[in-house]
Amino acid sequence: MKFVEKSFKRMLFGFFRLFVHVRTVSTVPRDSVHNILVVRQHNQLGDMLCAVPLLRALRVTYPGAHIALLARPLNSEILRGAPFLDEIIVYDKTKFIRSPIQVWRFGRALKKRKFDLAITPATVSMSVTSDVLTYFSGAKRRIGAASLSGKRNHTAYYYNIRADLDWRHDPTRHQTQRNLDIASILVLDPVSQELEIGLSNEELQDGAQMIAQKSGGREIVVGFHPGAAKIPNRWDALCFAEIANRCAEIYGAFIVITAGPDDDAPLREMTLNMPNASLIMQNEPIRNVASVIANCDLYLTNDTGMMHVGASVGTPTLSLFGPTDPLQWAPHGAQHRFILGRENSVDNIPVDKVWQVLGRMLSDARNETMLIEDSEAH
Repeated sequence: MKFVEKSFKRMLFGFFRLFVHVRTVSTVPRDSVHNILVVRQHNQLGDMLCAVPLLRALRVTYPGAHIALLARPLNSEILRGAPFLDEIIVYDKTKFIRSPIQVWRFGRALKKRKFDLAITPATVSMSVTSDVLTYFSGAKRRIGAASLSGKRNHTAYYYNIRADLDWRHDPTRHQTQRNLDIASILVLDPVSQELEIGLSNEELQDGAQMIAQKSGGREIVVGFHPGAAKIPNRWDALCFAEIANRCAEIYGAFIVITAGPDDDAPLREMTLNMPNASLIMQNEPIRNVASVIANCDLYLTNDTGMMHVGASVGTPTLSLFGPTDPLQWAPHGAQHRFILGRENSVDNIPVDKVWQVLGRMLSDARNETMLIEDSEAH
């Protein structure tokens, strides 16, 4: 079905090329940028959060500019309130498929915004929809991919600044840096590569209260995410249960488990093998889940979107990798760790190895908390 959709889009917008004439631009004067649109309308949560350093760099480089992010409904909430964004524009693809005229109307509304600059990051795949929406924005300068690792972008003609993005010579280049590469012409100021969501104090307090209502006053809280949409990325749920039971028995920890719509099987298997009471957050609003994770001392997760959420709220995150390259995807930050399974299989990660690394991370996190408390006391 996806192949048919892509083929139709290429034919349709290939026809439109006959009527699109774009004059390329070679420079973007810094003082000419006051209104910015970033188009990141894929549904993948991790891809969205890996664009945070790009958004942060735009804010630092253009501190007075209005910065808008165009996102799909599924990801539109995760960065709402982030300090580097002024606005999130929601693009509901399913609604527009039912009524193509809505795409045109949406584009007209974008054009009225008079954007000076529009950027469409591409690191894993290119998107005809994103290219068209960027063109419809009417931005004076539109930056997008001419090609991706040697694969030509057939709708690159919608951009007047085109970048050939190729990391075949640098395959371990991190996804956050790849997002920044699209904007190399802008000479962005250097920024931190760490992720950030921007939870409010009220949200953080709500998360703490949800834990307090069930934790029985236990001081240590450890979060777990046993699922992943990609089955090869899932560590055995029984192993998650064993680690959770050890945390409860040895550290007296309270257990938090997060799960999404694709995680029924691993969630059920994990909880059936856990006699300990826990807080289960399944299919809850993403910011509610993030606020709970933010109140955990540590978060153990598979290589999936929630790994990036854990890092984005500043919770030390231990991520488990199999077929995906952790050098590309594991969160930046000294407090985070990853374990790569032997022969690139997550099934080859031993429970004792996870327990050993988790113990060190918990110790570091508790020591850091004690240092902060001592500092505040003095």
